[in-house]
Amino acid sequence: MTKVEVGLQNGSLFNDNPILHATWLYYQEGKSQSEVADLMGVSRVTVVKYLQAARESGLVQISLDVNVFGAIDASLRIREKFGLHRVIIVPDGEHVGKRNDRQLMQERLSRAGGMYLNQVIENNDVLGVAWGRTIHQMSKTMTPKSCKNVTVVQMLGSMPSQPDLTIIESSSQIAYKLSGRVASLHVPAVVSSARLAMELQAEPIIRANFDVLTQCTKAFFVVGNALDENPLIRVGVLSKKEMQAYRDLGAVGVICGRFYDKNGMPVVADVDQRILGISLAQLRLIERKIFLAGGEQGYVATLGALLGGYVTDLIIDEGTAEFLLACELATS
Repeated sequence: MTKVEVGLQNGSLFNDNPILHATWLYYQEGKSQSEVADLMGVSRVTVVKYLQAARESGLVQISLDVNVFGAIDASLRIREKFGLHRVIIVPDGEHVGKRNDRQLMQERLSRAGGMYLNQVIENNDVLGVAWGRTIHQMSKTMTPKSCKNVTVVQMLGSMPSQPDLTIIESSSQIAYKLSGRVASLHVPAVVSSARLAMELQAEPIIRANFDVLTQCTKAFFVVGNALDENPLIRVGVLSKKEMQAYRDLGAVGVICGRFYDKNGMPVVADVDQRILGISLAQLRLIERKIFLAGGEQGYVATLGALLGGYVTDLIIDEGTAEFLLACELATS
């Protein structure tokens, strides 16, 4: 289901590089990880680390075959139903029965997202990225690609660093993997007053970075629901009271701190005037909008994002695909 290209020359000693040796045995000779471990005299865990290092360094390029993942019946039906450019469905495979495992879902989506982004990014692209744990994980595992004149820009201001998540590191790492440059929004995601938000955006340096957002050719983001478990609460961008206020107004999903209802219409509250980031109207104008979604708690938010026109390229798990195929759309 994947295409693997290994850029290695067959040498007897592999320059004494165990990563090269393990990669050759596994990808070119078709040995299992256990067989590679036995042949090299190391543990299987060590072999796994060697293979991961090979992928992260770009020695091994693994890409989604969009002709397979994007051409099955369900993908075509979802694409036609919502007028999308591309739909990629990540199959359950050996993970059948584990759809509620959030960490596993995050890992699987981040891998698929990284492979797809690597395939569709082009020279001179300006890529807007949201922040979150899935994207942070993707930034660490996606393979490098040599591009020319690519800019990666944050679509939402920053937050205090978390033990497992650093916003600037995520966008910087993606830019590094694409041989590009990063334009970070060196402002908080939300400030104390609407007046302060306006004053900050008027600062020349900050204004210049916000101007880059208007030049985005592609955007990459992950589904966000309007529940109290949303990371926006966990990292201190919003309080539970503020999240409840959005729900009371009909919000079901959020993209870069901007909420929308079940039909994709923006839901505006007082907090919106204090948020420093891209607006839903600006997002809708970007030509290619790549959206990752998985897990039952994101179903309604995913549907709202599709109806709102915030998505052109959709990467989802099988459960989300089943939901989208079963839901009935209102006829005009």
